[in-house]
Amino acid sequence: MEGNLKSASSVKIGKKFSEKRNALNLSLEQASKILFINIDYLTAIEKGDYSIFPSKSFAKAYFKKYSKYLKIKTKLPDVFNSIQDSKIKFKNVKIGTISSFKNDNYSFFYIAGSIFILFGVLFVIYFFENIDYQETQKVFDSSDKEVIYLTENIIQKKEILLQPNDFNFKDYLDLHFLGECWLEIYVNDELIEAKFFDENDNYRKRINKPFKIVVGNADAVKGAYNGNEIDFIANANRLTRVNIINFDENELD
Repeated sequence: MEGNLKSASSVKIGKKFSEKRNALNLSLEQASKILFINIDYLTAIEKGDYSIFPSKSFAKAYFKKYSKYLKIKTKLPDVFNSIQDSKIKFKNVKIGTISSFKNDNYSFFYIAGSIFILFGVLFVIYFFENIDYQETQKVFDSSDKEVIYLTENIIQKKEILLQPNDFNFKDYLDLHFLGECWLEIYVNDELIEAKFFDENDNYRKRINKPFKIVVGNADAVKGAYNGNEIDFIANANRLTRVNIINFDENELD
């Protein structure tokens, strides 16, 4: 990511990680193999510099995974929010500087006119939203049985999506997430994709064998490849709930 994603707080927290790891007599290489996390990401967390991470959600997933393993109770440093806040403050300063060049009379009429226009726009929005609300109430003023019927249909459709027989597209990996989970995809031992997912997220990707996927929190994912259901729980690590699944090109579909 662009920007300096590092602060005094993140460095202090990172030091806790390195000290706890050393207290367990673990090297970075050993921790990387145990947690299935690239050593560069572990190094970044311990140094408190999150510039290497592609997104905040990705950093959060690995930070949470590493802290849970080391049994460190702490939160992801707010380096991502700090950069966003500084951008907003900069814009506000710029706007204030421009407005300072206006003379008092012009500013008064400009502000008064702006307020008048704003109230006019709000009135129009309120008027149309009120009409839409009344019309919407007529449509959705249905009985409880109708609401229950709609809800059951939505649930049934979600369950249908998870049925292996419905995955009719060749070489497609289809996943549905029941909770927080991270996913990595490797081709020829090269990481080609890494993502973090929340509850009710779905993922689809067309990919040819051979490839390997690594999932964290294996209990929170269901899916299929080539229409065949994937068992994410059977060989998952009991401690970390991480599972590695290889899709060999010599295997039958």
